[in-house]
Amino acid sequence: MTSLAPAEFGAALRAAIERSGLSLSEISRRLRDHETPVSVSALSYWQNGENRPERASSLAAVTALEVILGQSPETLTGLLGPRRPRGRWTVRTGHALSYDQVWRRPEEVVRALSKMDVTPDELDTPHRLSQYLTYRVDGDGNQESVRVRRLIRADRDGTSRFVFVNRCTSITQPPSVLFTDGCRPARFRADVPSSTCVFEFALDRTLAAGELAVVEFGVRYPPGQGKRHVQVALYRPARDVAVQVSFDPGRLPRRCAGFFRPRGVLPPEERSEATFDRDTSTFQFITLDPQPGQYGIQWSWT
Repeated sequence: MTSLAPAEFGAALRAAIERSGLSLSEISRRLRDHETPVSVSALSYWQNGENRPERASSLAAVTALEVILGQSPETLTGLLGPRRPRGRWTVRTGHALSYDQVWRRPEEVVRALSKMDVTPDELDTPHRLSQYLTYRVDGDGNQESVRVRRLIRADRDGTSRFVFVNRCTSITQPPSVLFTDGCRPARFRADVPSSTCVFEFALDRTLAAGELAVVEFGVRYPPGQGKRHVQVALYRPARDVAVQVSFDPGRLPRRCAGFFRPRGVLPPEERSEATFDRDTSTFQFITLDPQPGQYGIQWSWT
């Protein structure tokens, strides 16, 4: 068969899934039975054209999918086309990144998630189309709190929760949820050695696949968070992301810059799009159509 664009593979897979009447959870279970496991989130990425199977194990899973979905041989595999170039530093423009590519020490995140019986696949579901984060830094130079607003889209039926991961400098006492809108606190766990915190929020209403919702929440950090940077991780392309830091007027940083880090192991790349408003002591870094990676702000006092 002639190899076509990955987007056509996604459309063909989505149509085959719809015709089968099977849920993504059921398909994932049947793939495990075929000894070709694929997570629900990965299936969602594939059918939405946000990622495509490339590894040998993933290609074997697509062959199994053809059987599970009642498709003729090569109906789906024939649409994949040649493999894209791969390498440690290759950035897949327009496609998703896995958690271990985004975080510098992914094992610490996995350890924290496991305390809540949450898998890394759940870090980016529902899809965060827009994110706005506002951090407050007090007069002693410590991060005091963060306010998060998200526009989310459900990847599958029955979406009822999401998680928020944050690394602290130290956890002298548990962080606290200040407020919520569109959601409510459910559980909190922490990996104390790495100061990695995981919050689970339950949505006010359960979403069907494709449904949109806006959620907002605030978190107060333990005292003594002296980090000189803030950041947010994106696993999939989005519409926009905005990171804002409000400093105490009595102590403004000498230097402040927005940055992008395409991989957790790479050094940050400073960006010039950030702006500082001295009247409000606020620094903003806004990116439209952001690709996966880390977006943040770093500063120095001297």
